[in-house]
Amino acid sequence: MSQSRHRIDGAIAAFMTPLVMGFAPIFGKLALHTGIDPFTLVTLRTCLAALILWVVYGLFFRKYIYIFPAGLLGTLAVGGINGLGSLLYYNGLLLLDNASLVQLLNMLYVIFAMLLVRMYGQRISGLSIVRALLALVAVYLLTGGYHQSAIHWIGVGLMVGSAFSYALHIVISQRVMYEMPAPTMSLYALTWMGATVLVARLVYGNFFVLQWGPTASIGWYYILGITAVTALSRVTLFMGVRNLGSLQTILLNVAEMGVTLLVAFTWLGERMEIVQWVGVFVLVLSVLLSRWDSGIRDYVYHPIPMPSPLGGLPIGINDPIIPNRFSVVTRLYRRKPRAE
Repeated sequence: MSQSRHRIDGAIAAFMTPLVMGFAPIFGKLALHTGIDPFTLVTLRTCLAALILWVVYGLFFRKYIYIFPAGLLGTLAVGGINGLGSLLYYNGLLLLDNASLVQLLNMLYVIFAMLLVRMYGQRISGLSIVRALLALVAVYLLTGGYHQSAIHWIGVGLMVGSAFSYALHIVISQRVMYEMPAPTMSLYALTWMGATVLVARLVYGNFFVLQWGPTASIGWYYILGITAVTALSRVTLFMGVRNLGSLQTILLNVAEMGVTLLVAFTWLGERMEIVQWVGVFVLVLSVLLSRWDSGIRDYVYHPIPMPSPLGGLPIGINDPIIPNRFSVVTRLYRRKPRAE
């Protein structure tokens, strides 16, 4: 597969993430209205999403279940950080009573991602910086502009921590997937994320009386909805990171907010102001500019072979072992590649 085709597939996967996750706040809002608390909601949707992936992989994609020990530790770090970030987000959301401020603080993950990839020594193109600035302007317009009100500074700190955690887990996942297919990363990262939030829910439940479900039965349909989009978005997210890179994936993910507003406008009948429509246009412009962002240095990996116990190397019965740059086998067998 050529690098250009590989990048196109990564862009499609990365853009599918906000299209899917744009429905998550809608289902989450409807579920919360049925009497379920945020801790239980995030635990149910994450653990059920992980269970769905295990069932699907066990039935149809068993080859992606194999993982080497170092990769397992890497997915533990990615999933744990993401689970911690989700807990910070929902608790910050409870403390802050200003939706505009929440969205603006959450968008800091774009800035954090740029700082992190720069710390790794990667070059950031000028167009990527322009796209990030356009995304920040778009979020400001989509929220109708932030209006001063009483600020809960602990809530602000939790939201900033959530944004940093999201950026950090995306950047780390790119390094962890050096010898790992994206579906394998999705399965184990979501599993560790579910374990993290489950432990937090159990600890929190020892201090406060919480129910393990909504008070209204229709809430289970909303929980299943947010579970489905969570499972699917994890797969598309890491496919985008694997094929396109962490920074470019995050820059495409900012479209999630525009998708959420459009879904709320068409499905829930919520009214959008003119300034919000302008914000949607600016957000779409930021996403479309990725077509010309040719100065990307974020893309680092080529496609890897299918997973196997020998580090992902496809080995025939009579063929000699030919190591490549991605294979653990290169440290075990020092044969030179055959001349083409």
